[in-house]
Order: sequence, then structure tokens, then C-alpha cells
Amino acid sequence: MKINIILSMLTLALIFACDPNGKETTNDKSQIDTTAIIPAEKIPSQQDQKTEPQPNDADDEPQYFICYKGDANPALEISISFDKEEKALKVKYKGQNEAMNLSFVKEDYLEGGAHPTIETYYSEIYEGKENGVYKLSHSGNWDYAEYTRSKDGKKFNFTIDHDLSIGNDGYRTTPCF
Repeated sequence: MKINIILSMLTLALIFACDPNGKETTNDKSQIDTTAIIPAEKIPSQQDQKTEPQPNDADDEPQYFICYKGDANPALEISISFDKEEKALKVKYKGQNEAMNLSFVKEDYLEGGAHPTIETYYSEIYEGKENGVYKLSHSGNWDYAEYTRSKDGKKFNFTIDHDLSIGNDGYRTTPCF
């Protein structure tokens, strides 16, 4: 009996809250209860939302640099700066005036060998467009960079230059050049 009375009261409240066309009559939208419209489990969380890769913020302060020499041409040298989360920020070729932004794409962790290998991929951004892709590999105290140029697919391979290192880890706190 009590349930019938409660249901009747709710029905009356609903009838008085709507105009004859079934529309809500209140003008105060802050009073609308949306929990009945979208169940809480269907509301996307911040964690569920995906974002597009973005160039790393130019205001990020480099924490360290890795100096690389070309495998096929040792005169071809690059310097890559990294932030405190160990994400690459910019790449600069020896002889260039400006460094180019790098945009994080993905990271892979490969087990096996004497040390696991971490491969991280970045898009090189030049004048707002992707100019090529870097695959940075780290295993033990060795770092490698493979650059694939977008316009022709040509690959360039680089290895860390331990002779330009400062400290035991092979990394520098100052730019390579």
C-alpha cells in the first residue's frame, strides 16, 4: 500500500512539473537532475579520453642531452634533448642554427638479450609538418637513433658518442654543440 501511495505522489509531482506538451516548466536549469539521463558508469572519465600526440612544449626545460654520431658518416652528428620524464624534446643537427621539435608517438619495451630494450618513436616537426620519424633505442648504456626521412623513406642510423659524454651514464647536462 505504501508503495502505491509513493508512486502516485511521484506521478503527480511529474505531472505538475511538466506543461501539457510534456516539457519541463522550470527555467532554472541548475535544478535539472541529469543523473537519470546519463548513468554514472557511462560518463567517460578523464583517463578514458584519448588525446592526439602533440609536439612537446617548447617551455619544457631539458634535463639532459645525448650526443650521437652517424654510423655510415661519423661527421653527421645530432644532439637530442630530454625532459625530466625522459621524453625527447628536440633534435639538433651539428651546424644547424635551430633545433626541431619532437612529438611523442609511442614506446615499446622489448625483453631479451643482456638488457631489455626500450624503443621510443617520435615525429620530427619542421615548420608545423612531420618531416620524418625517429626511433630511439636504449639498452644498457647504449643509445641508438634511427631516422626515417618522410620525403623519400631514406634511413639514417646513429649511435651514442660516449667520447662527448660527461659523467658515467653517457649523458650531458649541457648541449652537445
